[in-house]
Amino acid sequence: MTPAEKFLNEIAKDLGTQPGYKIEEEVFFTLRYAKSRSVAVKNTEIARNEMPKYLGEADYETSISTTSQTVRRAIVNKYKEEMTADGVDVNILLNGQVGQGGIWRDAYNWLWQYKYPRWLEAHSWELLREKATSPANWIQFLTGEMADLKKSRGPYLKDEEPEPEIPQIIPVNEKLWIAIDLEYPHCQFLLFNRSEAGVVLLCPSFGYAPNPIIDKPPLLLPQRDSFAEQTKQKFRFNDKGQEEFLGIVLAKPLNLPWLIPQRQEKIPKWNNQRIKELFEQLETQNNWQVFYQSFEVVELDNP
Repeated sequence: MTPAEKFLNEIAKDLGTQPGYKIEEEVFFTLRYAKSRSVAVKNTEIARNEMPKYLGEADYETSISTTSQTVRRAIVNKYKEEMTADGVDVNILLNGQVGQGGIWRDAYNWLWQYKYPRWLEAHSWELLREKATSPANWIQFLTGEMADLKKSRGPYLKDEEPEPEIPQIIPVNEKLWIAIDLEYPHCQFLLFNRSEAGVVLLCPSFGYAPNPIIDKPPLLLPQRDSFAEQTKQKFRFNDKGQEEFLGIVLAKPLNLPWLIPQRQEKIPKWNNQRIKELFEQLETQNNWQVFYQSFEVVELDNP
């Protein structure tokens, strides 16, 4: 199920509690307001050709205007305050005045242009995390000495036995490297970090990783030509608590402006427009994988 389908199902569930909302309205809503449904398709066509597939043979066309009006009113009753704040004239939807291109389009456009981006922003992390298939130790935090060992390692060959899982902790207030141990040569790698401060993009970024293409593992951050490396900085976590990391590997690199490292935004931030653009492009390709790991930032006892 795509994110758009999940969103529509949640809205349909919310609308089901509204007065006068029956199975006919529920089916019509999911058909009429589907993101993939062409707005050129008429309500009468949906009633005649689609609704019988879900409800059985009957005349749904004669009452489709009433069905559509009930759905519009249910949307307004449920989300009136939110719609008004977004500049929607809800009186048109409630009173049934004829608007340009059909009254229902005002509600449709609001759902997908305003409500959906907000929903996607709130649920995007979990939607991606649900797809994660993460091997042990795919992301590690290293001190300078450990990173030097990774850099100097010869030809890469994994042991037959799986590596023991490393404790998922990050020492507070220490200079650290990130090592990404994934075997996806020539693929694009995106790395997001979520904390109480929000979500940021670490790779690609001007700050830590100008080059998001995996050559051979491990991929070490900060990269040599990054701003952090040039200014002799590393990763440092000053506050205790949870830090989450989500990686996406893509065989076909995404072409988005905010994935091009920029000095003026050394560490790109996550926002609903960028989330929307990311999901739209991910939906167009199948060859991508997600990896997830959570860490606790803790103070280590001195030996």
